[in-house]
Amino acid sequence: MQAYFPIYSLLEKKLLYSQNFVSWLEDKIFTPSLNVPIDETLPFLLEVLKLTFNSQGDPQTVYPLIVENLDLLEPHFIYILRKWARQTFSNISQDRATIIASTLVNFGRIIWALPDGDSDVNLEIALTCCELALEVYYLDKFPEQWAIVHNNLTVIYQSRCYGVPTHNLIKSFEHYQKANLVFPDQSFPQKWTDLS
Repeated sequence: MQAYFPIYSLLEKKLLYSQNFVSWLEDKIFTPSLNVPIDETLPFLLEVLKLTFNSQGDPQTVYPLIVENLDLLEPHFIYILRKWARQTFSNISQDRATIIASTLVNFGRIIWALPDGDSDVNLEIALTCCELALEVYYLDKFPEQWAIVHNNLTVIYQSRCYGVPTHNLIKSFEHYQKANLVFPDQSFPQKWTDLS
C-alpha cells in the first residue's frame, strides 16, 4: 500500500532528546503558552501528535483518536496546526524541531490515508504537515528527509483538488526535481513515503 523509507533510525542517531519529547508535549497540552485560541482543536492536535510520535506513525494506533474527532478536521485545524508549529519551532532546539517535523510527516501520511472524513481537507492537512516539516529540514543538514518530504509533496500536488490544476502540476514537478537532487538514480514510488 505505502512505500516506507527506513530513516527513522537515522533520525534517532542524530537526536538525543526524543525521550524528552513526550513529556515536553504533555506540558504543552496541559499548560499551553501559545497565542492560539484555545478550543478543542489545539488539545486534539497535541494529543494526536503525541500518539503519532509514541506509535512511530502506526495508523492503527492513531486512527481511533482521529475518528473520534473527525469534526475537528476542517480548515480551522490547518490554521491551528500552522500557528502552533511555527510558534513552537521558533522556541525550541533544532533537535526537538526535527522530532516534531518527523512526527508531522508521519501524521500527514496517516491523515491522508484516512478513509473517513473529507478527503480533500485531509489532503490539505497532509500538505500543511509537509510544508511545515520543510521549515525544519534543510537540504544541507537533512538531505534524505528533505528529499522524502519533497517526494511526498510531489504526490500530494498530483492528487490535489484545491487550487488551479496547472499550478498543482507545476508544483508537483518542482518538488519532484528537488527530491531528485538527493536521489537522482531512483525513481520514487507513486505512494507516500514515511519518515519512521
